[in-house]
Amino acid sequence: MNTPYRAAIAALCASLSPAMAGAAPAAPPFLDVLAYQYAACVRPAYHQADLLVHEGMVRYPVGVKGEAYTVEVQERMGFSLQAGIGGPVAAVVKLDRPPPGQFEEQARWRERWLRDVAERSGVALEERNLAGGARVLAVNKGEVKGNYVGQSLLVDPARQLFIDIAWPNTLDIYRGPDGLRRVRAVQDDVWRRLLSCAPAG
Repeated sequence: MNTPYRAAIAALCASLSPAMAGAAPAAPPFLDVLAYQYAACVRPAYHQADLLVHEGMVRYPVGVKGEAYTVEVQERMGFSLQAGIGGPVAAVVKLDRPPPGQFEEQARWRERWLRDVAERSGVALEERNLAGGARVLAVNKGEVKGNYVGQSLLVDPARQLFIDIAWPNTLDIYRGPDGLRRVRAVQDDVWRRLLSCAPAG
């Protein structure tokens, strides 16, 4: 990770830490409350679209170096963030909450999977610690190509929440020699808006 990007993320996390630490809810908030809140916080730069509520348990397998694990999600809401109303999709977001008692184990597997993706892609897994034990993990491609340019994950133990974000290769600003810098600028902007929301109770 380049030095200016690392410094920008550090400053962002430092500015968010007091707000996140001072308002942790006593019980995990409902995902529909979070989705509604995030929709307000990202405006006017982004517009929430394609809101999807998954009914019942969601299960899917992941494999890391020959080991298999089944991810179970008790609650999931998904939505996309358009760059302006009717604009291209800048981020595809999933809010996931596992069954009680599975958060820590699932967090380890999700991190292992992302770390494995980073290793196989020949890039570093970017990590940042936030207040309250929360962490942001990210894998970005070394060049702008393919359908997606990166994948990020917020691990939030206080709210028993995973926020999984895929970053589509859809924005015109990604074209050109400074495309990677612009990818990270969009990621920083989206995370800043999401994390600056006052936590729902």
